Amino acid sequence: MWEKYKNMQIEKLGKKEIDVFVIENDENIIGEITANYKSNKLENEAKAGIRVYLEAFRIDENYRNRGLGQELINYCMKYLENIGYTEFTIGVEDRNEIAKHIYSKLGFTKIIGKGHGDEFDNSKYTLYLKEKSKN
Repeated sequence: MWEKYKNMQIEKLGKKEIDVFVIENDENIIGEITANYKSNKLENEAKAGIRVYLEAFRIDENYRNRGLGQELINYCMKYLENIGYTEFTIGVEDRNEIAKHIYSKLGFTKIIGKGHGDEFDNSKYTLYLKEKSKN
């Protein structure tokens, strides 16, 4: 299954449908987030040149609770704002209270959809929107 997922992501990278942002410790990747420029499951996940869907956000459990995840997502969104994106969406599993709290603190507060994953992770999730601050 991992090989299939990896190949799918490599294909999307080649088509410039996604970018992957990572955080490293020495030469090891300890966190990642994918910026998806094309909607997949829900039509409103992404809008060309305006909205990007953030997915596959994870930090190695040995590096959690150090602010690295917030640093990574903030870096990713700042980069995307600098190239013109003003809206960001993220899907959060309904039962993941910790993630919902973190994303709410980051400004993902408006619910714009409900969905479920794919063959790699079929969890039900809520799609949250964050708009670029006006200042």
